[in-house]
Amino acid sequence: MKIEVLPQEDHQVKIIAEFETSQLEEYKIRAAKKLGRNTRIPGFRPGKAPIDILRRVIGEETIHQQAIEDLIDEQYPNILDEAEIKPGSSGSLDEIISTDPPKFSFLVPLEPEVELGNYKDLRLDYNLEAVTEQEITDFLNNMRTSYATAEPVERAAVEGDLVYVKLSGSLTHPTEDEDAQVYPERPAQFIIGTDIIQNRDWPFPGFNDQLIGLSTGDEKTIVHTFPEDDSDETLRGKEVEFKVNVQSVKALHMPELNDDFAQTVGEFENMDALRTAVINQLENSKKDAADDKFFVELLDKLVESSVIKYPSNILDHEVEHMMEHLKEDLTRQGLEMDAYFKMLEMDREKYIEEKARPAARKRLERALVIEEVGKRENIQLGKDDYEEAISTTVDQLKSLPGAQKRKERVSQEVFNSVAASALSRKYNQLILDRLKLIATGQAESIDSQSAEETTDEAVDENPARVGESDTPGEAAEND
Repeated sequence: MKIEVLPQEDHQVKIIAEFETSQLEEYKIRAAKKLGRNTRIPGFRPGKAPIDILRRVIGEETIHQQAIEDLIDEQYPNILDEAEIKPGSSGSLDEIISTDPPKFSFLVPLEPEVELGNYKDLRLDYNLEAVTEQEITDFLNNMRTSYATAEPVERAAVEGDLVYVKLSGSLTHPTEDEDAQVYPERPAQFIIGTDIIQNRDWPFPGFNDQLIGLSTGDEKTIVHTFPEDDSDETLRGKEVEFKVNVQSVKALHMPELNDDFAQTVGEFENMDALRTAVINQLENSKKDAADDKFFVELLDKLVESSVIKYPSNILDHEVEHMMEHLKEDLTRQGLEMDAYFKMLEMDREKYIEEKARPAARKRLERALVIEEVGKRENIQLGKDDYEEAISTTVDQLKSLPGAQKRKERVSQEVFNSVAASALSRKYNQLILDRLKLIATGQAESIDSQSAEETTDEAVDENPARVGESDTPGEAAEND
């Protein structure tokens, strides 16, 4: 076998492999026999007809094609070994250059390569905001609202009332290709003022204040122009006319914040215990938000300072995954993808090129630099991590809808898949934690301390080496 390797610009290689003609002839004989086992030939049992008869009945061309397929399937691993190529994913047959001698070219994607910048010098401030007293108060008041009782009233709505409405919204100036109804009629409920039932910014900031002064049976039309930077891309710059029909108005009676209330909302002995739990939850939320912001900025800096190479098919696969997730998300919202693209004034191809592909590239490159940092820093999962992943997987599978009623056992394949995902998340988090220590300047001091502790432990394990003599000189002699 003769091998020629030609590097390509898109992090692939073209491998040209040439075989002896006699080798293809051997594969033709094998192919004829294989095809003959599934071919009825009068006078012969299946697979027992002579080669010449098989060639006449099956056809030289069919046998030739089968032989080529078999040769490529069996020899492809040998071709990669001979070329000393480690593929990043499955390669493909590029061209049958000739059949006499048999000569083929293959396109083989290479494994991604990441040349990290000097990530140990990266520095980034980590800003974690403290929980304020006002946030604690607001959280507790929201809890009070959740446990409030509602009483119908025969008056106009005031701040603090619970108002039930039927709501719809339509574009005032739709284009020919647009569906005018952007908010199909639906029931909704709002607490005027501090609203925890609906997001206070839905359908736009200040909407529920427009309900003040309305009574049961009243109707109102509200026109709003969404800003150009609105979070909903489909509504940016659009003027929407909302129609509101008030179904009922109810006054809310709020419970007192006392020990009885604390015991009602959970297993809390008193208000102090509830307050502590609230503070912990707010602190965790702030830490999650701070981590997300910190790691996004840090990884973008790391990607920018690194040289990352990967074949285009890996990015294509990432785009496919993103589009599949988008379809699932839209389905849960009752939307078709075509309708969604129409709302964005795009077609599928434009959405992929302008939205999905850039996002997929960013996600892929972040993942690749995280993986490379893990290798450089020798990040490894410990026994506790594996045990935690198994425990988490069991809990996760038990929490699935209907899990307690189902008697069939979860397949090993499903269990392994869920556990692998848990381990992957844990591994990535260990890498991110290490990057955080590096970027905030804490890694060096921690590494130095760990080295000192390791040295101390080594000395403690063999005290005789320094304890058998009273002077440094005598200890040196013992060494």
